[in-house]
Amino acid sequence: MAILQVTRHGDPLLTARMEPIGDVTDEIRTLLDDMIDTMRNGETPGVGLAAPQVGRALPIIVAEPPPDHEGTEAVYNGAVVLMNPEIVYATGNTIIEEGCLSCPGVTAEVERPSHIVIKGLDRDGNAVKLEVEGALARIFQHEVDHLHGKFFFDHLNPIKRQLVKARIRRT
Repeated sequence: MAILQVTRHGDPLLTARMEPIGDVTDEIRTLLDDMIDTMRNGETPGVGLAAPQVGRALPIIVAEPPPDHEGTEAVYNGAVVLMNPEIVYATGNTIIEEGCLSCPGVTAEVERPSHIVIKGLDRDGNAVKLEVEGALARIFQHEVDHLHGKFFFDHLNPIKRQLVKARIRRT
């Protein structure tokens, strides 16, 4: 496994259009391994990572499930791996401080649904559907946003968004 360079805010790849993954190749499996390694052991370890954040225009996310997470769906090497993820249901409401590996050192309180249902493909290309809440639901939503060219600060009101963007430019 290798630690990959994390793409920073402003890189056009973070807003690139992506085609769904069809066949899961050895190259994609290697990328998944490298993404997990980067998420855990990179310059700034995190709890989730999307492929565009490591320079790949592919709809892939990996997430570190919290210790209280139950279930083994889509878990590989202790991380949840989803390709072509799609949130199909969301409910509830929670506000929590978020940051991003592509915007190091910058955080903001973000409002998101507290409970989601997400579907996608696991590491072997099998269809999975997960119902999650709490921290893992938030991580999934944050990473799926990256697949659509969005950042955590896009959920803020315009004034707060501009303040966060100004802090990002200074870092």
